[in-house]
Amino acid sequence: MKKNTKSLLWGIVAGGAVGSVTALLLAPKSGKELRKDISDGAAATVDKAQELVHQASDKTVEWYGKAKDSVEQVIQEVTDWSKQFTKAEDEAAVISAADIDSAAGSSGPGDEIDSSAADDTGEKA
Repeated sequence: MKKNTKSLLWGIVAGGAVGSVTALLLAPKSGKELRKDISDGAAATVDKAQELVHQASDKTVEWYGKAKDSVEQVIQEVTDWSKQFTKAEDEAAVISAADIDSAAGSSGPGDEIDSSAADDTGEKA
């Protein structure tokens, strides 16, 4: 939970408890009735606090599950992308090697031009 939300929840619980006790103490009742009302108010406050904790716990589990699923999905997408990139890179390397082999195979040893014997027009002198 965010700090502000947590502070708000504690403020609500504390304010409810203080307000309940103040109302009970200022009400004109006998001691026995007052103690019973205080006990009932405290039990209600504890029940409400437990309910809030349970709800927060459920939300935390839910958010954890969603975050875990999202992270797993991202990991899978990155892995798939990486495999595609690696596969494309390997194919490019194979094609490049084939191009080099075919280029090297088209020029034989007799196909070389003697640059010392050629003039500017490309004809032999």
